[in-house]
Amino acid sequence: MNIKRKIIPAVLLAATIATIGGCTGIAWLTNTFAPPKKVGAQYELAEKGKILVLIDDLGKPIRYEQVKRLLTEKINRLLMENNAAEKVVSYADIFRLSANRRDFNQMGVANVARSLGAVQAIYVYLDEFSLKDDPNISLWRGKLGVSVRVVDADGKTLWPADRPSGHSPELSETPEVDDTSPTYGAKVAAELADDMALKIARLFYKHTVPRGQ
Repeated sequence: MNIKRKIIPAVLLAATIATIGGCTGIAWLTNTFAPPKKVGAQYELAEKGKILVLIDDLGKPIRYEQVKRLLTEKINRLLMENNAAEKVVSYADIFRLSANRRDFNQMGVANVARSLGAVQAIYVYLDEFSLKDDPNISLWRGKLGVSVRVVDADGKTLWPADRPSGHSPELSETPEVDDTSPTYGAKVAAELADDMALKIARLFYKHTVPRGQ
């Protein structure tokens, strides 16, 4: 056994903790080397049947419609990859229904779900969405805030039972970037959608997060 090889990493670790100092050093050690924390699902979706993810901006129409597709497709993929849903309704099917029904915006979540053969819907309302604080400048800083609830095909809210307006995950934001390209907005929107889709999808399956979160 090479004792020297074991001593050197231990000394380096001790030196690192000493540099960080006190309780902060212990917290860093715990967060760095402790196993990930297990987090349970906030709500378990129906085991059988299709799940609809419906993104809505009615009342607060957004200018960048593509974010609805990005959110829907990413949430669908995460639900399927993590066995949180047996089947999902594709964004193409939702778009097709909206194009064929002039009254789509008046249908209601349950009617849309039934029309697309879904037993439950994850209804996501876009409370806040922006790519810039000021559209007249080149400084990009995206923000996306939503409220989420699960509704069955009869229109009953299944989750959260104690909050009629839905559950609000932490706001998704991107750092400030100065870029004069008009297409940079697509990158910001994709980053926002990826981050928020993960927050939403994880509500419905077990997952792990680093200690300290």
